[in-house]
Amino acid sequence: MLETQPSLRTIELAKQFNVTDETIRRDLEFLDSENKLIRTHGGALRIEKRSMDLPLQKRLKENRAEKNDIARKALSFIKEGETILLDASSSVLALAEILPNINLTVITNAHDCIVPLMGKENIKVIVTGGMLDRISHSYSGIMAWDALKRFSVDKVFFSCNGIDLDRGVSEAVEIHAEFKENAMAMCKQKILLCDSSKFSQHGSRFFANFDVIDTLITDYNADPAFLEKLSKKVAVIA
Repeated sequence: MLETQPSLRTIELAKQFNVTDETIRRDLEFLDSENKLIRTHGGALRIEKRSMDLPLQKRLKENRAEKNDIARKALSFIKEGETILLDASSSVLALAEILPNINLTVITNAHDCIVPLMGKENIKVIVTGGMLDRISHSYSGIMAWDALKRFSVDKVFFSCNGIDLDRGVSEAVEIHAEFKENAMAMCKQKILLCDSSKFSQHGSRFFANFDVIDTLITDYNADPAFLEKLSKKVAVIA
């Protein structure tokens, strides 16, 4: 079925095969462990699904000055003793690179975020684990979400592929959108780091409306007219 459609829902599969939801969930978890599909909350995704995603290090080089500006602004939101979640985005990687060596717990699904934190012995680093995505150097799937459930997360710092004033924030790749959508529900404060090149853009999968985002941090090049409209929907720092 996944060869002909990108995703499946547990409820629909249970009806089609005349079994319980729990039976389908166990089957999907087994197939996930076999790397046959990606288990999600409510169903499963086809592993091959991808649309216009670039390697993380290449994305980090794009608009680097703007991402550094955003990272510096985001630092003011981090307090000693907190537990924060960093996603696998280039803007958040820029933040990881300048985190001070303070008493902090960092949870991440981003392989590249581990490297700049390696020498900061006061920061406890927890990696979610999960299915490795070789292009984004990130981990996702049900194992990543299960790992997050074990912690109380004060703040999540995440990015997106695009911002649409009417529909919210989106990603180009389904597995990234799924991870962020589910991770945000487990975190007390949601902080979006987004450079202004993503304004009025959108990926294939919307994963959050503005009402679930606490703060949006962008760069000095942001269009004032767009910012004015955006500030009516969410708290903005530019």
